Amino acid sequence: MSSNQKAILKLIAYTWATPNTLLGILLGLVMIVFGGRVHFMDGVAEFHGGWVGNFFATRPRPFCFGAITVGHVILATCHNELSALRVHEHVHVRQYERWGIFFLPAYALSSLWEICHGRDGYRNNCFEKQAYAEEAKQKLQASSSSETSHGAS
Repeated sequence: MSSNQKAILKLIAYTWATPNTLLGILLGLVMIVFGGRVHFMDGVAEFHGGWVGNFFATRPRPFCFGAITVGHVILATCHNELSALRVHEHVHVRQYERWGIFFLPAYALSSLWEICHGRDGYRNNCFEKQAYAEEAKQKLQASSSSETSHGAS
């Protein structure tokens, strides 16, 4: 695929996810107002910290989270959580690119389906399973490449 075709597909993916991204930006701006920070990595706005981050970090389950993705925006409770969850959350960014405006309802329906069948609505959610699988795969690749480079020394 040519670089022009890749650029066009990326533009379509960003456009498809834009309604969700706008919601994420709005939530991120609230974090900024209350002391949060933002930086950009791989085309994603990553907000973290401040009063809002601390608030969600200290809530009881299921209202507590380390990070949540809304379109091309990741909202994390703190920088450490963001670093630890970045791979997982970037899988969700790609899911938003594929599902667009249908991602949030599809995610909710997947959770509801699992709950109705007596399973955990978060851990058994098909989107979370995919994100955890990709995260595990990348960690395995990183550890095997690290062992290879140490063995070559």
